Formats: sequence, C-alpha cells, structure tokens
Amino acid sequence: MDSWERSNRLLNAIRYEIDQGKFDPREYVKKEVHALKFENYVQGWLERLEARHGRREVSWGYLQFARGVVKKYLIPLLGGRDARDIREGQIEDFRDALPVSLQPKTVANILGLLGKILRDAFRRRDIAYLPEMPKIEVGEPVTRWLSQEEQEAVLAHVPAPVFRAFFLFLMKQGVRPSEARALRWEDLDLKNNRVVIQAAMDGERYRTCTKERDIRYLPLHPRVQEAVKKLPRSIGGFVFAHNGKPLSKRLVISAWSRAAREAGLRITCYQGTRHSLASQAVNKGVSERIIGAMLGHKSIASTRRYAKLSTETLTAVWTEEESPVCPQKEVDK
Repeated sequence: MDSWERSNRLLNAIRYEIDQGKFDPREYVKKEVHALKFENYVQGWLERLEARHGRREVSWGYLQFARGVVKKYLIPLLGGRDARDIREGQIEDFRDALPVSLQPKTVANILGLLGKILRDAFRRRDIAYLPEMPKIEVGEPVTRWLSQEEQEAVLAHVPAPVFRAFFLFLMKQGVRPSEARALRWEDLDLKNNRVVIQAAMDGERYRTCTKERDIRYLPLHPRVQEAVKKLPRSIGGFVFAHNGKPLSKRLVISAWSRAAREAGLRITCYQGTRHSLASQAVNKGVSERIIGAMLGHKSIASTRRYAKLSTETLTAVWTEEESPVCPQKEVDK
C-alpha cells in the first residue's frame, strides 16, 4: 500500500469478507504471482502441451503420461509452492515422497517430466534459477527375444491372415507396431521389393511421421511380399486393416498374447518381433550399424539395448579351432 488510509480501507474490506464468509486470499494476490504457484503453473504448462499435441508435435501417449503424473504426483506433493522457489532440496524431498512401490524407471520418468517443466519455465524466463535434478540409477532392463523357430511357433497359432501377415511383417522388417499399423498401400513398392516407413499410429490416430521423425526405405522380405499380396485392399487404404480401419493396438496385443500363450511362450509383441530381429541379426554377425539403420535408431547405444548375443554364440570364445594360436616368439636372453 502507498498510504495508511488505503491499507486501512483494504483491511476493513477484508474483515467484512471474513465476517460474510466470502474471503478468498487468492483475490488479493497479484495475477503474475498467482500464475507462478506451482499447481497453477503446471496446469498452464499442460495447456501448452495440449496445444503442441494439436499441432502433432507431441504424441497422445506422452500427453496422457504427463496428465497422469501432474494429477497423481506433482500437484499433490509440490502444490502450494511458488515455482520460483523450488530448489534441489524440495526436489529430493519430492523424490523421497514417491511411493516405494514404483520402479526406478518410473521414478526416473516422473523426475524427467518435472525437469522438463522447470527447464521450460527457465527458458521462458518465468523462473530465474534452474535446479539440478537428482540422478536415478535405472539399470539395464532384461531383454527377451525369440529365435526364428519360436517365432514360427507363434505364427502357427495365428489363424487370421491379416494378423499373421502383420506379425510376419514385424518379425522380418523390424519396425515398431505403431509404424506397421499405419502402413498404407502406397508405401509398398512390390515391384522393386521395397517399403517406406514414414508414418505411425498415435494411439488410434494416424500421424504423418514416425517416433523419430525419420523416413526409412527398407528392403521387403520375400515372405512378407507374398503375404501382403494375398491381403484384400481396404477402403481406408491401410495394408493391415480390420473392418476397413487400421488394426487397433488392443486387437494387436490380444492376438499376439493369445498366439504366444498357445505356443507356450510368454513374451510381448515388441520383444518377440523388433527385439528378436535385432538379436537374431547380431548373432549372425551383422554389424550394429546395419541393424541400427534397419530399426531406425539414432545411436548405437539404442541398438545395443536390443541386440543381445546368445549363450551359444558366446561359446565361440572357447573354440580353439576358430581362434588360431600365434606361435610364441623366442626371446633373446
């Protein structure tokens, strides 16, 4: 207040609102300060994220993940704070307050989202200090994969031609299921045995770009070519369609789970197809660079998470016939 009289009038007005049960302190906070309360700021960040999703800049899955983390963890545990006052100590307290049942990977993802919000706030000059995020040791996940014989056992339990062709496409081409679901007939060049991967399904919505926003030109496996030639052309133009629409994520998971279970295997579709192709290739001696190019990886590190050597391949270190022994040189005394 700039004078005693003005502050006295405001005090009397507040007392009157208290007596009437209508007092709300938020009405007396400057608008910009109100917006920087963490729960308000993060809601504004979500609105901007939703706008980016509308422009196809972020996926539906990421938007849903962000909404869930904000509602379940960020607002309940960090609400009431000023976004400008968040420091390393508050973030460590937040991490320690998360349920102990959460896996390290989940905790890392939650902290990653919080870090993203704070980095955006710093970039926009809404906060003057960017706190350092604590490091979470996640560890390397267990990668499971199938041999070609095990994959054939799964295919033998897939009766529907479109699903059998779909899983065969995943096994031989190594694309993501979301990319195969978005495949259109114009993406196939059956004459030259080639397929272009340039789109993906975002949930159940067609998205005109892949996860990595790349375009990959892949050779078409002969078995895949024969399988897709037998598929009917759907009105919607999608190669793998059900009732005229691209295969839904739910139908794909259901069909794979049933076939794998009947084959006596417990493995996800992603592991049984994309991961398995990478591991089969590296055990045949294919270079990680070529495998990464097939899978659309940006780094060799990503390929190494997928491509695993089998124990049978590793026994080569014991085979003396495959490793000629160099004669020992005489040493002059």
